[in-house]
Amino acid sequence: MNINDKETQLLYTQMYASILFIITNTISIILTYNNIKKHENKKRLFTSDTEHKITIINRVIITILVIIFTYINYKFYEISKFKNNSNLQRKEFFASILALIAGFILLYTTIKSVNNDTNDINPNTPVL
Repeated sequence: MNINDKETQLLYTQMYASILFIITNTISIILTYNNIKKHENKKRLFTSDTEHKITIINRVIITILVIIFTYINYKFYEISKFKNNSNLQRKEFFASILALIAGFILLYTTIKSVNNDTNDINPNTPVL
């Protein structure tokens, strides 16, 4: 497989991951709407248990997506080193690593909040 084929494959992977990212954002919007209804003391879309489950699943998927995007940026960094043009790709890869750390922290705090049943879980926390 030549470099152009590798780049094309990475771009397809990025496109599919981006579509999944849009879906997770839509789920976050729905969870935020559910939380608004809760604060207004109106009928909610989901019970608290269902909301917690959806939030955890959504955050796991987001964490997986961040791993995928970090991998894609790493592969583009490797390709750019081969092309002797790696400065920008190195910065993007570093930014991906920081986003990955943030994703793990967000997932950890979400799981800890649900396991402690503190009801401090915040489905409104923006996704990465």
